[in-house]
Amino acid sequence: MKKQNIFIHIPKTGGTTINCVMNKSQWQTKINFFYRHISYETKRSNSKDIFNPLNYDKYIDYNIFMLLRHPLDRIISEYYFIKDRHEFLSLLKPKPKNFKEYIQNKQTQNYMIGFLLGKRIFDTDTVKEDDLELVINTIKNLPIHVGIFEHYQESLNYFENILGIKWPKKIDVKRITLNRPELNEISDKLKNYVLENNDLDNKLYQYCLEIFKQKVHEIPKKNFIFKKNKFDYVLKYTERFCLLEIELKYIKFIHFNQDFFQKLNIYLQKNLNIKNGKTYVELWNEAFVNSIKKNFPNSILLKEIELVIDKKNDTLDQTKKIAKAIDDVFLRKEIKNIKKYEKKLYFDESLVKKPSFFRIF
Repeated sequence: MKKQNIFIHIPKTGGTTINCVMNKSQWQTKINFFYRHISYETKRSNSKDIFNPLNYDKYIDYNIFMLLRHPLDRIISEYYFIKDRHEFLSLLKPKPKNFKEYIQNKQTQNYMIGFLLGKRIFDTDTVKEDDLELVINTIKNLPIHVGIFEHYQESLNYFENILGIKWPKKIDVKRITLNRPELNEISDKLKNYVLENNDLDNKLYQYCLEIFKQKVHEIPKKNFIFKKNKFDYVLKYTERFCLLEIELKYIKFIHFNQDFFQKLNIYLQKNLNIKNGKTYVELWNEAFVNSIKKNFPNSILLKEIELVIDKKNDTLDQTKKIAKAIDDVFLRKEIKNIKKYEKKLYFDESLVKKPSFFRIF
């Protein structure tokens, strides 16, 4: 009898893509016995029982697999994905103001192991050496098949070969973090600090990486086409957040104009039924700049925004430059009469240039 598969999805390891392909879904499915991830209600994973030695006999007849990611790259992606999500960051005491404070907090450290053992995200019960030993022993004894995020294509080949999962030739990459910096933009000091504070996760990663290299050496290679488009995540992102939040630091501007941003988003997604992320960003940028022209003509805010507008730029990069221009006005320049900017932006449909059929789709 063919074994059933159990997928353990550690956050920010490329698991949403695998989950969606396996379930032929557009987005992440709910957790269950065969899909181990975070419960939104409890903020804990449902994988703890797998790593209980008393349950090894229960799981020996299943194919269990997961991906690991280098702790440095994973925690950068985690922070920039989660930094605006109050329901998660409120669990941290004190709440971090930046990436450095985030990695300094003991509650953020060694979370790959913490997740596997069912600890709450940002748990105050920190990961210890014994926890690492327990995870490694479980991987050995069940066994658990471990892929590596940095070797994603080889990992899919490995899973297909050993688990019998048939992956499609073309795979849509899900859950792209829109606002994270590249590794080369992080200082060496911060990189070293991340590795020091996530030493146990790194030991797990290095252990599994060596085993992975040995196992995939003789596996037949199959090439996949990964469709990675940052605009594909825009519509999902803007269901909960204002587009400016991918870059903006002066969040008060969003709070004060919340009604405008909500109505603009509803109009684009519901009324115009925009299904293309790039089109959404293009129309959003146009409407926002038009509203600034209408509400704050001849202002320093408008002048700063007009300085960065260049239609030759990528539309999402344009949004980031607009956000930086707003920050430049409110955080770095002396505003003698900031009260005049406390006039709320007002939304009306005339601000949006109606798209053609081709711009929508």
